[in-house]
Amino acid sequence: MGRLIAGADDFLCVGHEQPDGDAVGSVAALTMMLQAMGKHVVGALPDGVPERYRFLPGADRIVSQPCGEFAVALIVDCKGGRRLAHLAQIVEQIPRQVVIDHHATSVPRTSCDYIDPAAAAVGVQILRLADVLGVSVTTAMATNLYTAIVTDTGFFRFENTNAEALMAAARCVEAGADPHAIAHQVTERSALVHKRLMGRAFVNSQRCCGGKAVISHLAEEDFRATGASGEHTNGIIENLKDIAGAQLIVLLKADGNNQWRVSLRSATVDVAAIAKQFGGGGHGGAAGCELTGTLAQVKQRVVRVISQVLQENQP
Repeated sequence: MGRLIAGADDFLCVGHEQPDGDAVGSVAALTMMLQAMGKHVVGALPDGVPERYRFLPGADRIVSQPCGEFAVALIVDCKGGRRLAHLAQIVEQIPRQVVIDHHATSVPRTSCDYIDPAAAAVGVQILRLADVLGVSVTTAMATNLYTAIVTDTGFFRFENTNAEALMAAARCVEAGADPHAIAHQVTERSALVHKRLMGRAFVNSQRCCGGKAVISHLAEEDFRATGASGEHTNGIIENLKDIAGAQLIVLLKADGNNQWRVSLRSATVDVAAIAKQFGGGGHGGAAGCELTGTLAQVKQRVVRVISQVLQENQP
């Protein structure tokens, strides 16, 4: 990948729809790195930057409708395709496409793809790439990379937290990232509509599978009643994980026309394997997929599968 980047001049750096901190921070940091090398680069996200991450350096320059001609597309934190939404059509027209991802469901398509499921976050991979390319990490880059790492590790609470993630975060702090300021922006400055939507998720939650799992939903009426949008679902499932006694958490989010985004979390069950049964993927402790049907139909399908998985996992 280093040779590819060194040999090209025009890049589109793109992340997935409804981006999390890893996607936003990685796109912003990688864009800055390439610019520091004298490259022409545009950072893009299908839905733009969510409100909670607009404090990040360079976030105001990430677009949702990129213009221009590009020699290389760098696809960050996903394998491309549907997760790029309308940007997929633009990416498909770019001669070279390279995936930078840490999800086990991503499979290298070219020799330049950089996929490492052992990386706690794509932010870790971008920091490695900075070393390969000989780019000095600025305070702005470090702030983005630290945010990418801490959000994808749940501020070092998730099972993907490892020594490299901690050392990478320390490097970012040494380069000028402010852990307190970042934590305040990401976790303590939620919009009121986000809190209202979270309340709906708790009200809609119910135990299933003999009490071992909790499933909740956010239907279109929940978004209308709270004035929230898809970006305000960020972090809600992590709060549902605090429910005592639940081994597995499921959150169904309406996406219009009987489409549902399904998020799964667990500290003891491989939810990526569950998501894979529905055509999705992710990590062992955090995964997702998309399903079509009424709320009742989708809940029934998901509960049937997780019930079977929980039974198989019994000691």
